[in-house]
Amino acid sequence: MRANGSAPEEALPRTEHFFARVLTIEPPNPDEEDVERLQDFLLRRLTVYVEAGLPDTDAEHLKSRPVFDSAQAERRYLREAQRGPDDVFTRRWALGALELTIEALREEFANDGKASLVPHLQQFLSFSGGEERYAEVATQTGTSVSALHVAVYRYRQRYREILRRIIGDTVRNEEEVDSELTKLLVSAS
Repeated sequence: MRANGSAPEEALPRTEHFFARVLTIEPPNPDEEDVERLQDFLLRRLTVYVEAGLPDTDAEHLKSRPVFDSAQAERRYLREAQRGPDDVFTRRWALGALELTIEALREEFANDGKASLVPHLQQFLSFSGGEERYAEVATQTGTSVSALHVAVYRYRQRYREILRRIIGDTVRNEEEVDSELTKLLVSAS
């Protein structure tokens, strides 16, 4: 909403109202609407919503029940203010998918009693750790270097699987997952 020109105090109720409306509308009908990607569907609906504006009565009603952290949303907007509304939406979508993947991994590792490893493993997602970094982290975590290599391998493998599942839930066909992953990674950078 901020990228579309709303002031911070206006963006919060507009965003909440938009998502409240999205939750109450009928799902898209593929015969009537192009819904290959959930992201595109939401962006089209958001564009129409922004053009229509927010009814005053709904804005007053929503002010009493905040759903989003407006300070965090404003900080994110200010970091991305030079981007256009579609770019901001796409980037936030991509970063949200990546954050959701990390959160799912964190939960899995916690359930397996390995939650303390997660902060150390995240740094190896980008393949930017040499053997000396593995040795350093192994010492910090009280594991062997070979055990850390195995943990990193499994972490990366689960990361790919979870991210593919999350992306698969937003596209109509399984064949589109790889293309969507590429778009996601480009948008997040």
